Amino acid sequence: MNASPITTTILIPCFNEAPAIPSLCERLRAVVPELAREGAVEVLFVDDGSTDGTADVINTHACGFSYRVIAHPVNRGMGAALRSGAVAAGEEIVTIDSDCSYDPAEIPALLRLLRSGYDVVTGSPYHPQGNVVAGVGWRLALSKLLSRIYWIVLPGKLYTYTSCFRAYRTSVLKQLDAPADGFLSVTQLIASALLQGMRVGELPTTLRPRQHGQSKMKILSVSFSHLRYFFRIFRMRIRQTVRPM
Repeated sequence: MNASPITTTILIPCFNEAPAIPSLCERLRAVVPELAREGAVEVLFVDDGSTDGTADVINTHACGFSYRVIAHPVNRGMGAALRSGAVAAGEEIVTIDSDCSYDPAEIPALLRLLRSGYDVVTGSPYHPQGNVVAGVGWRLALSKLLSRIYWIVLPGKLYTYTSCFRAYRTSVLKQLDAPADGFLSVTQLIASALLQGMRVGELPTTLRPRQHGQSKMKILSVSFSHLRYFFRIFRMRIRQTVRPM
């Protein structure tokens, strides 16, 4: 007898997140059965070149739900990890950070909004009904500023463009253009959806400081990559507006 088609894939990029994995798996065990009422669920971990035994910790603690691990031999970055997740079998793909800065318990609400008619739904802590728990620091102000800058060049106005906590229709995700290997890819994905006229929604959510390990984001480098991408979109939109007679 064939297994049921997978409805939802939860895609989790991981790089040296061994301390965070036990807590993440505990929270997934609580939410996966709820999701499974609507169809089969798989959890897809992408171990992006970890050197701290992340994959071993996953295999020890990822019990009570169906999962796979894709391993990169070297660290390639967030974007590369998300692209590896293109092998996902689900009709819908949820992406979420491994550090529980976004609570997996909010995945069902994210999917309900997606199923109401959107192509992409992003978790949005900067939404007026969202929340940011104290402790995230000056990175928060920078992230909010970047999100507001994108209002200038992108159609539609979202409150949050930088959140990895998202749900996509798998068929839509495969159409999006996000070539960057690093954290910029997260914004490129949603920018590509907006530029292609896809239906993008926001779920007000809560962003919390990580409880385990350290962030892998290099703030200055990521900031410059966003500015370069902003001007690339700006020039493209100008060319589209000013056409030869």
